[in-house]
Amino acid sequence: MNTGNDKFEIQPNPSLGRRRAITSAGLGLLAGLSANVQAQTGNAAGSVHKPLRGKSVIVTGARNNQGRAYAVALAKMGADLVLHFHRNETRDQNEETARLVRAEGVRLTSVVGDMGDAAVTKAVFDSAQSSYGKIDIVVNTVGYIVKKPMALMTEDDYNRSERANVRALFHVLQQSASRLADNGRLIHIGTSLTAGSAPAYALYAGTKAPAEEFARMVAKEVGRRGITINVVAPGPLDNAFFSAAETPESTRFAASLSTTGRLGRESDITPIVTFLASPESQWVNGQTLWINGGYVTR
Repeated sequence: MNTGNDKFEIQPNPSLGRRRAITSAGLGLLAGLSANVQAQTGNAAGSVHKPLRGKSVIVTGARNNQGRAYAVALAKMGADLVLHFHRNETRDQNEETARLVRAEGVRLTSVVGDMGDAAVTKAVFDSAQSSYGKIDIVVNTVGYIVKKPMALMTEDDYNRSERANVRALFHVLQQSASRLADNGRLIHIGTSLTAGSAPAYALYAGTKAPAEEFARMVAKEVGRRGITINVVAPGPLDNAFFSAAETPESTRFAASLSTTGRLGRESDITPIVTFLASPESQWVNGQTLWINGGYVTR
């Protein structure tokens, strides 16, 4: 057997040579199988981790908190995004969301405006359709919270709450019902307060509650096209949206109501949102999902 070195030549035992030949062939076969498995695994991993490649997603209220978390999570799944934010004064926060989304290698565009205005909502949907040719998924996080006893509520408190929590959703539903692609997804972020009761939250819970009925009814209207509409209802989350209305004492009390004694995090809710955005969620439709660590149930 030639070793590849011209200075030496070794004459091995013939049976040993056969065993080495068999072993070498076996190792070669195993190496080939391993490479094939790795290639298949790599392809499978790509499909698992990028199941929304080629899909377009609108995330409203994407500048921070839940909107940012869901936008980044969906970008990690391969989706191209339209990021909506409410006011030019928060453009820097939306740009941070955009930076995180771009880091995932997907396309994005941004639209600013008040979704309580039907023309703004239309512009958001127009942007998605003109940029990507279709709209596959909508995640609506727009909301406004005011915490006051009902006796102290003002007309302005009501108008702002109704505009963000009801009217904006109405506009999103109208656009989604007519413009979502077949097998599309609409995921609306509600609140677990509609399953319980708490002082000073009547206006917030009251204006968030219609989302559940909208979802149940509109799901029946568009379900024949494979479109699903669901509400995700988180409990109190450890973010600026929740803490702005709370005191340290009320925050500790809210945390104590969960089974683990803590507030929720966006990372607790994100897996539900990404599941509902996926093809595998097809059989979940018209539902409200309470995601709150046992905070409250219904």
